[in-house]
Amino acid sequence: MGWVMMSARELNRMEVPAQIDDGRLTVENGANILGLTRRQVFRLLR
Repeated sequence: MGWVMMSARELNRMEVPAQIDDGRLTVENGANILGLTRRQVFRLLR
């Protein structure tokens, strides 16, 4: 099995939606962290 290299931005883009899904973060806060709109965050969650 090989290594998967990810930038900090890519890691954030995976971790923030997981935190929103778990209820540890609001959609509004997640959107601010990622620099996206609420609508874009909802699309990521789908």
